[in-house]
Amino acid sequence: MSDPLVLTPEQEALADSVGRYCADHCTEEVQRAGSDAFPLPFWRGLAELGVLGLTSPSEGGGAGEVCAVAMELGRACAPGPWEGTVFAARTLPDAVASAVASGSRLVSFGSPPLMPWAPLAGVFVETDGVQAWLARPAGEVTPEETLGNEPWGRVALERVVPLDRVREATDLSHVALAGYLWGAGRRVLDTAAEHARTREQFGRPIGSFQAVAHPLVNAGLGLEAAHKLVLLAARALDGAHCQASGLAAAARLSAGRAATEAAFVAHQTLGAMGYSVEGPVGHIAQRIRHLSVVPAHAHGTGEQVLTMYAGSGRT
Repeated sequence: MSDPLVLTPEQEALADSVGRYCADHCTEEVQRAGSDAFPLPFWRGLAELGVLGLTSPSEGGGAGEVCAVAMELGRACAPGPWEGTVFAARTLPDAVASAVASGSRLVSFGSPPLMPWAPLAGVFVETDGVQAWLARPAGEVTPEETLGNEPWGRVALERVVPLDRVREATDLSHVALAGYLWGAGRRVLDTAAEHARTREQFGRPIGSFQAVAHPLVNAGLGLEAAHKLVLLAARALDGAHCQASGLAAAARLSAGRAATEAAFVAHQTLGAMGYSVEGPVGHIAQRIRHLSVVPAHAHGTGEQVLTMYAGSGRT
């Protein structure tokens, strides 16, 4: 029996393909692109790799494949409605799903009135965590700024048709976000560790001081635990284990917490460079903080996200 805590050779090959594509095309300009300049060529390149239609029933991609792709996208800090695309590809009617899989239409997936990616979306999917519907705007979209530089908008939706396979699509979307958050957390922590190795104070690398080294190690242990849980959840989903849904939700929470801790430790290690949005990890940390507080749709709505931001005082 294969090890449930490692990717299969086929999934490793998929991850390698996505990683190489991101290394070549997910430049810092692409990573930092705002809502007024979304990098559609990059997104359509992912479509050409088969990533955006991975979970459609015709493609047969499972949670292991989603996990493999998500971790590489997170490492690259790749922009785009990844979680919603995974959900939509599994549930939408073929005609609409093909437009999503080709990268020609972006997905807004959530609970109105505050919807992610709404200002740029061509497909709207409403969910309450139990049921989901293909929907359409019932009015104008009012853009809202977000911490993670994602284009959200306030809009009323009109339900068009109920969707099938909602439970399995929700589980896959949890794994998609968990893998992305883990990858992003791994990147900021690796950047901080390299800084600690090369930056010297008092004639010694700062990583030799316990006050620097211990938080880095603790954050690394948190990411390692989250990594194992994400892989275990993916394997459980693909094996139709009775506890798979709970594991997927737990993996999302675990990865969010571990990535947030990694971002905090990276801020401390890098000092002013870590806190600056123009620095090497600032924009990634903001996306981690943004994605980690977006509630799972079974437990909250977009309105709660804005309330959390307002109450936290975070900018």
